[in-house]
Formats: sequence, structure tokens, C-alpha cells
Amino acid sequence: MSDPSDIQRLLGDMLRIGTVASVDLAAATCRVTIGDLETGDLPWLTGSAGDTHIWMPPSEGEQVLVLAPEGDTTGGLILRGLPSDANPAPGNTRAVVLVFADGAKLSYDPEAQKLDVVLPDGGTAKLVCDVEIDGKLKVTGDVQLDAKLHADGEIASDADVKAGSISLKTHKHGQVQAGAAQSGVPV
Repeated sequence: MSDPSDIQRLLGDMLRIGTVASVDLAAATCRVTIGDLETGDLPWLTGSAGDTHIWMPPSEGEQVLVLAPEGDTTGGLILRGLPSDANPAPGNTRAVVLVFADGAKLSYDPEAQKLDVVLPDGGTAKLVCDVEIDGKLKVTGDVQLDAKLHADGEIASDADVKAGSISLKTHKHGQVQAGAAQSGVPV
């Protein structure tokens, strides 16, 4: 019968916690430091690699688990996603949160039914598709349209509306006569 300490050691050699030392993006591999040992180039596991796939390479300094069959790291795989002091978990609720290196953050809280997308100053978002919004839309900030605007419903404004330099609230009509006559176009 095998010595139980040998079995524990073998199991311990199969699963090793380490830190990403370097990343080769072109090869989709990285090297991991485990104590005094640095592995060779190992592939990392991803959330999906079929018809729908996710590309999210690990970062240097990220804590990972190396799955090493029979304790041999040359045939190992990297399992990512271990929070650490250097890279703590980005939340403590049921919300799904993605935080990027530049501070951009995408989160969805299913309990509050709230989606937040926050980009750092100067960040931009671009949608290349037809967009349909079924609900209220509130915009805080300026809106610039480089297209025609069509509304089937009423357009209301608490402030003035201008076409060129002509104010809807303060423009004057010239050549107006008292009585039932119609005015001309605005001046």
C-alpha cells in the first residue's frame, strides 16, 4: 500500500498555485512562477473556445492555478481567476463585474436589474448596428446628430429651439398687417 504522504505530495504536485511571469499573446501561452520554479510556455483555459469564443489573456502578476497531470508542468494547463492581494476581487455582490486595466468597468446587477458601463475620461463607445430602444432614454450631456431626425411623436423643449440663427421663441415676422392676413416666413 502506498504511503499517504506520497499520495498527498503527488496530489499537491498536480495542482500548484503560482503567478504569471510572462505572456506570449501570439502563441496564447504564458509562463508561471511557482516558488523557485518557472514553467515553460503553458496554455491558459478560457471561458469558451468554440463557435463562440472569448479572448481574455492573463496579466503578468496574476495569480493562477497550474493543473499539472502527474505533477509534470511541461504538459500543464493554466486555470485563471484567483483573486489575490495584488489583484483583489472587483466586487462583493451578485453583480457580474469586468474591470479593465485602464479603469473601464462593465457591470450587471441582476438583483437591481441594472447595467453600468463606465469608461475612463476620453473613452469612447461605438455601436455598429441598428439600435432600437424600447423604454425611456435620458441623455446628460450634448447630443450631436450627423443624420436626419424624424419623430412620429411630439417634440417638446423647456428651452428655446433654433433653426440656424432663427429662434422659435423670439423670432419676428416682417410685413405683418393687422386683421386676418397671414404673415410671411420668419426673418
